Amino acid sequence: MIKFRTYIFELILWMLLPSVVGWITFEIFTKYRFDSYPVIPASMIILGTLFFFILKKIHSISESKRMLLFYLNIIVKMILSLAFILFVVLHDRTNALFFIITFFVFYVFLMIFEIRCFVKITKLISGKQN
Repeated sequence: MIKFRTYIFELILWMLLPSVVGWITFEIFTKYRFDSYPVIPASMIILGTLFFFILKKIHSISESKRMLLFYLNIIVKMILSLAFILFVVLHDRTNALFFIITFFVFYVFLMIFEIRCFVKITKLISGKQN
C-alpha cells in the first residue's frame, strides 16, 4: 500500500510544476496577476489529501464498488471546487477569468495524478489476487 508521506510528496511535486509555471507567467504578464493565486495550490493539496483516505480503503472494497467510489470522489471534488471558485470569485472579482483558468489547469493536474494513483493501486491489488 502507498504510504501517506510518499503520496503527499508526489502530490506536492505534481502541484509544484503548475505553480512555478503560473508564477513565471504572472511575472511576465503582470496585469493578469491576482492576489488569491497561492490559494489554488494549497486547495489542490487539500483536495488531493482527501483522496488518500479513499485509496486506503480500496483493498477492502469489491472491484465494482471501487469505480463507484472513485467516481464519487470526482463528483465531490468537483462540487467542492465549484463552491471554492464561487467563493473566491464573489469575494474578489478582479481577474476572475484568469483565476478560473488557473484553477482549471491545477484541477486537471490533480485529476491526472489521482487517476495515475488509482490505476497503480488497482493493478497492485489485481496482481496480488492472481
